[in-house]
Amino acid sequence: MIKIVALIKRRPDLTLGEFREYYEHRHAALFQRVIPAEVADAIIHYVQNHTVALGRGTTETAYDCVTEIGFRDRAGLATWNRWYLGDEGGVLRDDEENFMDKSRRYVLVTEESNLGVGR
Repeated sequence: MIKIVALIKRRPDLTLGEFREYYEHRHAALFQRVIPAEVADAIIHYVQNHTVALGRGTTETAYDCVTEIGFRDRAGLATWNRWYLGDEGGVLRDDEENFMDKSRRYVLVTEESNLGVGR
């Protein structure tokens, strides 16, 4: 699987709870409404991995969420890129300003290797 892995930091004026609420419920709903069928068909995996506060530590994490969008192959990734980086994807990119600090976002394109560990 080819994946986009995005390391995302929330806007500084949002709490972790506000960030997660917006990203999971408002942005994801917008994503589902505006994504064309051919782009949706190219996506085989989509998850948001939100940080979890453990204990009483007050250390701020470098990132608040790691998002993964997976595609069967490079052609699926190319379909996504054409849409997301094009005019139609602007609605999604504009909405990102509502919850993320885009200057601190880091995006990787990866190839997943399933090593068969775990159940």
